[in-house]
Amino acid sequence: MNVPIDVGAGLIFLASVAVGYIVHRHTQAASTTTPPTGDIGVSFTAGSATLIALAFLFGVPAPGSDSAPAPTTSQTQHTTPAAPNHTAVPGGAAPDVPAPQATGALPSPR
Repeated sequence: MNVPIDVGAGLIFLASVAVGYIVHRHTQAASTTTPPTGDIGVSFTAGSATLIALAFLFGVPAPGSDSAPAPTTSQTQHTTPAAPNHTAVPGGAAPDVPAPQATGALPSPR
């Protein structure tokens, strides 16, 4: 059975394992016991913190989500033009207000 692993998630995991190993080797070199032993708890914590931090920074896709974009078709699609807007009234008035009628007479000053 094959388990697909995203390349980015795999690199994040490998980086956290490397940090854990480096911390283990450092604690082993700083150990005062004979023979020198590394602190596995500290190295595991450092690796886990690295894993969480890198996953936050670079993001890991949710399981089952398709990270690849949908394929585009090479055919052109013909669409019909939109129907004209019949609610517009000449003069810019609202549709429920009748438009002013042109009478030819000038308005009288009041």
